[in-house]
Amino acid sequence: MKVYGSAHCVTCLKAKQWLEEHHLSYQFIDLDQRELTVKEAKELCGFENVHAERLFATWSQGFKNLEIDLSTINEQQLIVLCRTHGELIRRPLIIFDNVLFVGFNEELMEKLIASQ
Repeated sequence: MKVYGSAHCVTCLKAKQWLEEHHLSYQFIDLDQRELTVKEAKELCGFENVHAERLFATWSQGFKNLEIDLSTINEQQLIVLCRTHGELIRRPLIIFDNVLFVGFNEELMEKLIASQ
């Protein structure tokens, strides 16, 4: 399990606390501390069920300043965008059992864990 987030993000802290309370091990990637590797960016961009618009805080002024239409970029451009603008990636992103969760939804995580 991987959690992409920020040490200062309240929702990320809730997600980490929940995982620890359920004794689930995870790798935490702090998006404020370093740039994503190519492998990590490819992993995030490779989920079929997640559209590019869900990966980024498209409502933020920082994203609006980029003037990018996510519906027109290809996968390679999306990977570059993830690597160069990690500060605009939504948090947390949780990868569990080859499923990407955008944000933290305790009820959904409970259901997923119960099904394991």
